[in-house]
Amino acid sequence: MLRIQVTIIVVFFSTPSFSSDTILWRESENSFIKIQDNNIDGTKLKKGDIAESELTEKLNSQPVEIDEQDILKFLSSIKIIKNKSTTEPLFTETQQNNLAKYLSIGLKKAKPHQDILFSLAKEKRTLGGLKKQTYFIAGRVFFNDGLLNLIIGEYNRIANSAYEMAYDPTNQGLVEYDFNYGERVVSKFPFNEKLAFTLSSVTMKSTRTDWVTVNVAELHKTPVSPDIIKEALKPHENTLIKRFKTLEKLRKEGLITQEEYEQKRKVLLSNL
Repeated sequence: MLRIQVTIIVVFFSTPSFSSDTILWRESENSFIKIQDNNIDGTKLKKGDIAESELTEKLNSQPVEIDEQDILKFLSSIKIIKNKSTTEPLFTETQQNNLAKYLSIGLKKAKPHQDILFSLAKEKRTLGGLKKQTYFIAGRVFFNDGLLNLIIGEYNRIANSAYEMAYDPTNQGLVEYDFNYGERVVSKFPFNEKLAFTLSSVTMKSTRTDWVTVNVAELHKTPVSPDIIKEALKPHENTLIKRFKTLEKLRKEGLITQEEYEQKRKVLLSNL
């Protein structure tokens, strides 16, 4: 009896755990694009949520092949209304290109019960460029019944530098944020910025402020904007390569110690 118990214990602790996540792209703990089970079957519905049949009986129409340029047209068409005369893109140009590339790849791999989740960072400088602040946008994407769906969970979430300093004083990128990726059911605190679209095929889902859809067949017929072509042809240096170059420059100029250089280099290498 003792032998059996020992055997069971050994098997239990030596069996690896497998995650349903498939990482498509990752720059850091908080900047990534991945495929993940959407857990629709476990969703509890409340009065006012979308119909249960829409959640449990209609799985995503995936895998599916959607051209990267079509996805880029979709993402670049979404604008945030700042005031009566001003809008700004929901995604930066870098985010648009990166997301379009890996969504196209991910949608070919995603199964009917999976969504593509993303968290992307951008940096803004203030005080004449002396102060740098990181902001995150997070959400989910899936394809169903001819529509490409984007649910926005968070926008311009500010990185908490004080929190990161307390729990990761050597700045090794160990702090992982708990992002809201948006849900099919109505969120208590949904993304609520006013949006405008430059393409007629892009619309908001009825009664939602955080859910954008586009008819992919109509999208494919829409000519690519000259601005998109111009941006796509620009040489974009890999962000990780730029960070290696910056780190090397800081070391050569004596702005960081050799020990700090080695620590940060290990962090960058772990993201390859």
